[in-house]
Parts: sequence; C-alpha cells; structure tokens
Amino acid sequence: MHTSSRRTARHRNFGILAALFFGFAGVATSAHAESVFKCRSADGHVAYQDHACAASQIASQVEIAPAPPAASSPDYGTDSRPTRRAAKQQSRGGAKARSEVVSYECRAANGEVFYRHGSCPKTVTAKARDASGAKRSRGTASQAFAVTAAPLPRGDVCRRLAAGGSIGRAGHERDDAVSSYERNLGRDPCRRY
Repeated sequence: MHTSSRRTARHRNFGILAALFFGFAGVATSAHAESVFKCRSADGHVAYQDHACAASQIASQVEIAPAPPAASSPDYGTDSRPTRRAAKQQSRGGAKARSEVVSYECRAANGEVFYRHGSCPKTVTAKARDASGAKRSRGTASQAFAVTAAPLPRGDVCRRLAAGGSIGRAGHERDDAVSSYERNLGRDPCRRY
C-alpha cells in the first residue's frame, strides 16, 4: 500500500471510531454498556465497527460505558444578589437583612460630620470653629473634640459619601477615602452599593 492510501485508511478508521464513540456516547437513554468490534488486519491496520470482523482479521470486542445521566447546566449568567429595588422593598416591609453591613456616622463636638466604614475615633484634633462653622484664624491652637458614633447601613453611608455637595461638608476631609488603586483591586467597601 502507498503512504497516502495508508493515511486515508487511518483517517477513515479514525472517523469511524469517532462516529461510533459519539454515537454511543450520545445515546443517554441506554442503561447498559455498548460494544464495538476492533478489527486488526494482517498488515496492522485497526478498524472499529458495529458488525463482526472479517475472517482474515483479528477480532476483539471493546465495551463502551454508558453515558452519564444528563445534568442541568450551572447558571453562570445570573446574579443571585437582590436588585436595589428588591432590597428597598424588603427593607420597607420591615424584614431585616441577615447580616447587614454597618458603617458609622461620626459627629465631632465642633460640628464636623464624617463617615467611616470602621469605628469612629474617640476624639479628633482640630481648630475651633466660630458660630458660622468657619475655622478660626491660623493663630489659634488646636483642640481635642469628643466624637459620637451612630451606626448606619453601609448603603446609606455610601450614598451620603457620593452625594453632590458632600465635599463642602465640615469634616469631609475625615471621611474614609478609597484610592483609585484600592478601588481597582476591588477593595472599595461601597462597590456593591
């Protein structure tokens, strides 16, 4: 036999084998193993077929295990978290979230308001403010002011931090600020809100 005819025979045998394999594997309803005949000719060529081999070939049977039962595919595309609307409706209904994440609104005695995702400090050091809320002149010394903490849902704190005009609020410079680097690494506590 020529080399090209051997290649063609091998490709044909491989095609037959693949067709038989996928044909038998695709039958999900069969509960028992199937078998095919492996026929080897005198010159060493191997063929797989569904009927008995010729008398001049060496024959053996190959058992093909039945295909496993079909299972439902996993649902990768859906997000199991509730939407914002569903979360609002749930909170209006009086049902509390199982593990509600808490942040804090910190109020200093000098009138500053700032937000933290961890605990608030006990005191802050700042210059005293006058009645209008403006800082006093540069010559005055810094004072320590007591801070009170009020727990709030993290979603509320995130919305207050992102609200327009929050930069002008007294105490804004004490807010928990997340750098762009941390945000890009997924370490922003407000990324879900």
